[in-house]
Amino acid sequence: MRNSTISTVACCTHLLWMIKLLQDIQDIFHKPIPIICDKTRSISISKNHFMHSKTKHIPIKYHFLREKVLEHKIKLEYIPSKEQVADLFTKSLPCDSFEYLHERLGMIFAFSLS
Repeated sequence: MRNSTISTVACCTHLLWMIKLLQDIQDIFHKPIPIICDKTRSISISKNHFMHSKTKHIPIKYHFLREKVLEHKIKLEYIPSKEQVADLFTKSLPCDSFEYLHERLGMIFAFSLS
């Protein structure tokens, strides 16, 4: 859970910075921006507005996501790991997973290895 939540928080902070930058040049956002996440635990913590024994150990910075969801700045959406196209750029994948995600991304090979 830690790595997923940390990367989701980092994504959120970068997204909020970009929104602020765009607002400074007069582009206003009225809808929450979706952040696609493959961990349901991060999404659950962001939707649960009460502290309980399973979340009290989580550092305050992780509750930042919950705050931004409540402010309607972002919304966290679930996508299964096997559909996570960004994994092409961040993980070594088996050949079949690589080809599937490569196709979903819409990329084509410019040359053939044969």
